[in-house]
Amino acid sequence: MSAIGDRAFRAKLLEKKQMAPLLDGAIDMHYHGYPEITLKVKTRLEDVKLLELAREMGMRAIVFKSQMWPTTGPVYHLKQRVSDIECFSSITLNSIAGGLSAMAVEMAAKQGAKVVWLPTWSSSHGSGTGGFGTMMKTWFPSIKQEPGIACLDDQGRLKPEVRHIIKLAKEMALVLCTGHISPRESLAIAKESKRIKFTRLVFTHPLSGSVGATLDQIKKMADLGAYIEICALNIFYGHELKRAVEIIEHIGAGRCILSSDAFGEWVPPEPEFLRMLVAYLLISGVKEKDIRTMVCENPAMLLDMDRPFKKPEN
Repeated sequence: MSAIGDRAFRAKLLEKKQMAPLLDGAIDMHYHGYPEITLKVKTRLEDVKLLELAREMGMRAIVFKSQMWPTTGPVYHLKQRVSDIECFSSITLNSIAGGLSAMAVEMAAKQGAKVVWLPTWSSSHGSGTGGFGTMMKTWFPSIKQEPGIACLDDQGRLKPEVRHIIKLAKEMALVLCTGHISPRESLAIAKESKRIKFTRLVFTHPLSGSVGATLDQIKKMADLGAYIEICALNIFYGHELKRAVEIIEHIGAGRCILSSDAFGEWVPPEPEFLRMLVAYLLISGVKEKDIRTMVCENPAMLLDMDRPFKKPEN
């Protein structure tokens, strides 16, 4: 049972002062760097300062995501400037970066990318949800002329290029995230992943309006072997705390990961946003060991970070 609203529980928790060390070894698998959309969409901190803050707060790693381009170049240089914290690059398969292209995945991976997102604003589902896809059309009117990318054919079967991408992700030990595709498409991908024994599939923020999955669909994805992403953005902006706790209770922490997923000046710096998510879940009755599983252990496993975490000395 959730402890949401249990003041006695909260008082006891605050007396123990358990929240501070929970970011030790934490990994944010969904960080949007700058510039993300346009130069006018600012962030609270530049990427170097953000990484330094994450390191100071005890974090182990961050995955840099862009809605536009592969982040391989920026991450290569960031790793030279900030030590004692891991930094991973990624590619999002929107039309501007190649769409459903195995070639784009392979090239990004050989430049260091560890994470692949399926289409977000370019997906046929994402462009029609009225959420982020609509915002992108406001920033870039030419997007209105772009056809949405679907992962299924007219018969509801996975397209060959999607099967190729899943196979390539397995061969290259990449994490594959579902992006803003529909729950129906995600379930088809999860079934194919299970069939070929691909175990690094992440169901991207199913609580978001960009995806809009039901609890039953989320449970089915977890049953098929996918990890379920819970984002700070959906908890604080989408008011989905109760549903997030319900997901953790139903499928178990072993199938969940926590991330920030935000950009812009209106949110706290992402390491702080992630800490707020951790604290919110903790005071809502989620066990500390389960939080560490979701924010430390599961991401480390997905990213092949086998060595034990040792916090840098100040």
